[in-house]
Amino acid sequence: MFSGIFSSLGFYVLLYGVGILAMGFSVIAFQFKHRVTIVLSSFLGQACWVLYFLLQADYTSAIACALSAIMLAVFSKKDQWKWATSKWCVALFSVIICGFSLLTFATWMDIFPLLAGLFCVLANSRSTERSLRQLGIFWCAFWLTNSILKVYPVAIANDLLCTGSAVISLIRYRNKESVVTDSQNSTT
Repeated sequence: MFSGIFSSLGFYVLLYGVGILAMGFSVIAFQFKHRVTIVLSSFLGQACWVLYFLLQADYTSAIACALSAIMLAVFSKKDQWKWATSKWCVALFSVIICGFSLLTFATWMDIFPLLAGLFCVLANSRSTERSLRQLGIFWCAFWLTNSILKVYPVAIANDLLCTGSAVISLIRYRNKESVVTDSQNSTT
């Protein structure tokens, strides 16, 4: 009797431990100043989310995260690999994420990991941190919708924090010169 309780307790400790680790990497990613560290932290978060969703037996979400992690690894090398900056590479990752997501579709709710994966590709293919963060808000919003509908408490907390982190980072790293110019133009 007790072994069943402890084995089930151990599963939940593992599940939520992996989820909290994934949350840490994902939430902090938007707060880094440079694109390469944003992408690296996002990669580590996505890798942890793969394990989290596999433990939940949500294969559509796990595949979307795995493909996003592979895509992040490629986009992190876009300065060294010129082909990684091409529109064909972005299109290829988009088609792959859509294809694998559609193959594992179980319910109508599985549209949200697919959309999150597409916005992950679009966001991380951008060359500026600002556009990455702007598209990252949509990426987080689709994951948030998925987490709410599928009732993943750790993922809900993560997606709320990530959305907030993306918004805060947009405010924190906004172009201060354009703000000063805009405010000077409005007073004249």
